[in-house]
Amino acid sequence: MGNGLPPAPANLGHPITIDHGTSARTASPEPGPVGLDSKSGTPKQTQVSMADQIVGYPRQRRGQQVGDGECFTLADRALRNAGARSARDFGDVSPNVDYVWGASVNLSALRPGDVIQFRNYRFDREVETHGSDGSTTTNTDFQERPHHTAIVESVDGNGAVTVLEQNSPEGSPVARNQLFFSNSTRSSGAQSTTITVQGTFWFYRPQAR
Repeated sequence: MGNGLPPAPANLGHPITIDHGTSARTASPEPGPVGLDSKSGTPKQTQVSMADQIVGYPRQRRGQQVGDGECFTLADRALRNAGARSARDFGDVSPNVDYVWGASVNLSALRPGDVIQFRNYRFDREVETHGSDGSTTTNTDFQERPHHTAIVESVDGNGAVTVLEQNSPEGSPVARNQLFFSNSTRSSGAQSTTITVQGTFWFYRPQAR
């Protein structure tokens, strides 16, 4: 991972940066049309079937280590197995680079099979429980992804996304985790939950070879 941050590739997607509750977002182009090749009449692999294969690869390997155990390796093999272009097709893949995995998309367009690239990401979750006697109990937890790659399994709403990933924490096998990508506060009964997100992350739509 390292501490230095080299220049990002020239074709890097538009990042979303959140810092202490302030969001700065730039517009991203929508992916091009998919489906049948109208010129030849030969069916192309659709984005939907490719996405299913990308998600299916880590699902089938939960609890296992894929390759050298790096987060990059899981995403790289999942995309290549599905016939998608990988980060090596878009630019430099040397250590500590913010890899590009396809066409840049926004959080609102995110769907299963997309890839998330992280830089100094962290979310903090604070849960306050209000007792009938007027007391308040607060529980907090957080998760970090300093330099990381994960595959989207599901988009859960309100900025929550379930991902499939490995090597987070370091050395861990393929696992399913829910992460958050927007600040929010919600209440349910006697509980209120506040999510605070920091860092930079990029959402990518894999592209067929």
